[in-house]
Amino acid sequence: MPERRTLTEAEREASGWIVRIKAHDATDAERQEFEAWRNADPANAAAYAKMERTWGLVASMKHLKGRAAANDTAPKQSNWRTPALAIAASALLAIGALAWFAQQPDRITAQHVETAPGELRTITLADGSTIELGAGSQVSLEVTDAERRVELTSGYALFDVTHDAERPFVVHTPRGDIRVLGTSFVIRVGEDQVRTTVLRGSVSGAAARTGLLSVLGPREPVTAQASEEIVLNDEGAQVVAIAAEVIRRRLAWQDHMLAFDGETLNEAIAEVSRQTGWTFELADPELGETRVGGYVAADPEAFIELLSSSLGVDARREGDRRVVLSRRA
Repeated sequence: MPERRTLTEAEREASGWIVRIKAHDATDAERQEFEAWRNADPANAAAYAKMERTWGLVASMKHLKGRAAANDTAPKQSNWRTPALAIAASALLAIGALAWFAQQPDRITAQHVETAPGELRTITLADGSTIELGAGSQVSLEVTDAERRVELTSGYALFDVTHDAERPFVVHTPRGDIRVLGTSFVIRVGEDQVRTTVLRGSVSGAAARTGLLSVLGPREPVTAQASEEIVLNDEGAQVVAIAAEVIRRRLAWQDHMLAFDGETLNEAIAEVSRQTGWTFELADPELGETRVGGYVAADPEAFIELLSSSLGVDARREGDRRVVLSRRA
């Protein structure tokens, strides 16, 4: 629930000015005094503009009410006895509406983006921050005055975050949260873990609790600097130092490449399927625990060739974009 707040001094003054300015008998001296007040402080101008928008909303509601009343054939006595009373009543409505709006966060943008197999997409936020999505990835964004919030549910994303001390940048993942002010990092959401590789600056990460313990909130956070990774999994959050070559492999997806460094075949298959849309099945489930290494194009045929040459795995194609893998006899 957003934190409640009262009207600021500028908003209270604006509520008084709008009553005087909207009145038909406002004098030239009053209008000059109003202009001097509005130009004296940007906060005054912003408060009055906000009040005008709210005033317009109230006027629209009155207009709709008037149209509805016009369709009612029963005679009714008007409650708006004088223009002055009408303006005063509208002002009260506008002030009440403004007080309610003041309690709501100003939502700047909210969207959900999914990339197809083989597709890369870059999202640019209003503050200049960018999010580069890998193939088969899903992300939801919501930016308010208080926070820049992203939910990455699958795939890869490279973040380049503009520094803003007043609005933290928070990435929610299935395994926990990553929080920054301004930095560059890449996140990979896997089946069993979420890996955040820091390219510039620093980030903090906290693993989510599971089951009944989820009510206690996330676990204790850890902090990683450039050339380090945060790994979030069921055991918590760990910081791991990495070499420059590892970072290059972490970014292989930007060039439509596949980089494997000891992942299980099950994990490799999931990655290839996500990036290409192909389906791979194992004739022998135990084959899925075999470790895979290599650097090839994000292409099913290149992946099949890698498995054949390095692991002795045969591929049998069954229909369109479906392959069954088995140990070579």
